Amino acid sequence: MGEIRANGLRRASANYIKIHSGGVNLNSLLAKVEQFIRVTAPEIFGVRPELKRRVKTTGPDSTMAAAPATGPGSEKYQRILDAAVEVIAERGYFSSPVSAIAKRAGVADGTIYLYFKSKDDVLRTAIDETFNKFHRQVEEEFKTLKGPREQLEYIAEVHLESHAVNRSMAVLMQTEVRQSARFIAEFSHHHLVKYIQVVREVVRRGQQEGIFRRDVSDGVVAHCMFGAIDELLSSAVFTGRVYDAKATAAQVMDVLLNGITTGSME
Repeated sequence: MGEIRANGLRRASANYIKIHSGGVNLNSLLAKVEQFIRVTAPEIFGVRPELKRRVKTTGPDSTMAAAPATGPGSEKYQRILDAAVEVIAERGYFSSPVSAIAKRAGVADGTIYLYFKSKDDVLRTAIDETFNKFHRQVEEEFKTLKGPREQLEYIAEVHLESHAVNRSMAVLMQTEVRQSARFIAEFSHHHLVKYIQVVREVVRRGQQEGIFRRDVSDGVVAHCMFGAIDELLSSAVFTGRVYDAKATAAQVMDVLLNGITTGSME
């Protein structure tokens, strides 16, 4: 039906131009008319419905019709993620309406729904991107940092640095996410499992090379390491204590790998 209507408009346009154009180039005029029709009546030419979605016509970036969402990596997309983390860290998840996130991001309320399905989706995406960045950073460093001890210490350092790099995300992870069984389950399934697995692989390699004891469970070591650093981050969030990430990471790994005894146990 849309194609029939489009063809009809094209024929009508051509007939009108023949009658009124005089010496003007008909092909050029016809192309301009068709372009005008595509812009003003996109449904005739089968434009996807989501590209015609209307948004709220009030707000900092309001328009009569929304532009298509450009997706991950765009400047506006990142502004929304950053704003969501800041607002939720300050006000709490249930006291942070989408309108507050939109206002902080400098966009209209409806714009958020061009990028995300819901407030849950925004929060989940922000957490995913933070930990994906963490794992990419570790993987990149491991290309040149080969020693198992040094690799574990680097993981601990980057983990501790997260508080200084993005305090709002650290607050959110230590407070809001822990209050939701669903978010805890999702985080554990997607990110904690990967973190533990990376540490276990390093420990197993150290055991194979004779650096670490073979009679110790790599899984226990990995959970102890995560738990120790996570507790330090909780202290930083709730007490305001500032840690030197590199020095503290070295001390955590010293305790984990060497214990706290001064000599051999009798």
